[in-house]
Amino acid sequence: MLAGALAGTGATLARGRRLRALDAFAAVAMLAAMLDTALTGILPGVAWAGILVLAGLAIGVRSRVDRARSPASAPPRRPRPAGLGGRPLDDLHHALALIAAGWLVASAGRDGVGAPGETHAHVALALPAETFAVLTVVALGAWVAVRAMREGRSGVVHGVMAASMTVMLAAMAVPGLAAVLGA
Repeated sequence: MLAGALAGTGATLARGRRLRALDAFAAVAMLAAMLDTALTGILPGVAWAGILVLAGLAIGVRSRVDRARSPASAPPRRPRPAGLGGRPLDDLHHALALIAAGWLVASAGRDGVGAPGETHAHVALALPAETFAVLTVVALGAWVAVRAMREGRSGVVHGVMAASMTVMLAAMAVPGLAAVLGA
């Protein structure tokens, strides 16, 4: 999970001039949440969850505002095949992944007080529906990562960001999946 947070933060910050402040904040917040949850335990999981959920909601709102500002008749920058794809799907995945990560980080802190390494062992989610929701975000992230990587050099950075968040969420959701399957 820490490797995923490091890779995602590095890929986000490597965007240079195209970096948006909200994306940088979300990446640094995710890295800080993973480091704190794994190593120090300074802030409770619910505080990190609040920060991550707010970042996810802000990215979702930004995506809607960006779409509302762009004229419907404006030609696309480059032709895309019909279907799922484009910036709105990327932003949707980013927003949902941050919200799901916040959800999982809050679940990690539910056990009570212990050593930081103990609280980082994410607990099973309370309902099978929660695990299903997180796994749906993981599947969406896999789709976004593969699609971004197929775009060539222009999509590599976003592909790495989506893949790192997807792997991190999948690793965090494994205890919930094991509980749902009865393992």
